[in-house]
Amino acid sequence: MAETTIMLRRGDAGETVRRVERLLRRHGFSPGPRDGLFDEGTEEAVRAFQAARDLEVDGVVGPMTWRALAKGGEAGDHEESAHISRAGARLIARFEGFRGELYNDAAGHCTIGYGHLVHRGPTDGSEPAEFERGITQQRALELLQEDARAAESAVNDNVTVSLSQHQFDALVSFVFNVGSGNFCSSTLLRELNSGLYQSVPSELSKWVNAGGRRLEGLVTRRRAEGILFASGRY
Repeated sequence: MAETTIMLRRGDAGETVRRVERLLRRHGFSPGPRDGLFDEGTEEAVRAFQAARDLEVDGVVGPMTWRALAKGGEAGDHEESAHISRAGARLIARFEGFRGELYNDAAGHCTIGYGHLVHRGPTDGSEPAEFERGITQQRALELLQEDARAAESAVNDNVTVSLSQHQFDALVSFVFNVGSGNFCSSTLLRELNSGLYQSVPSELSKWVNAGGRRLEGLVTRRRAEGILFASGRY
């Protein structure tokens, strides 16, 4: 939809509405769930944004409101979704363990670096030359940041309150470890989206079991993620 013809109002739905939701959040106005539906919550957020920018307050995203929403960033969506920082990736790396040579993981799949899946099935000589030669920790960290994209999306798509970079990093580390499904159905997410930021560290500390057993490695990881979320200490 071209900028000069855009006109979104309550009842509309789709990817462009999702972009509006993301842009509103970037400016500090929460439209509610990230569902791509222009509902009452979205309209209220649009009205608040319009009032703050001295625009006509009608709750409709027309060309003027769209340009005001997009202002402050470069073209495209890259600023609308957060990404884990280098320090956040290093936090995950601390708990994943590094191996510079190809190896088969516990499930028998070809792996390298900080648990980067090269391909399913065991190492068989078909691996890229880069991996056959072995990789540095620097390269492994780059691969880890790429592998964290799914966890980033889970946080970006489901958290409806504003997050600082260190809070975002802590949550991505958590989701990278426990999976998007667990995160999306968690009490942690519900409490956070209710504005109870202070509940996050204690909720994180509940996720320390695997196979029915409490693992000290997970206790340490959850403690580090909780400290990062609460205080920004990496």
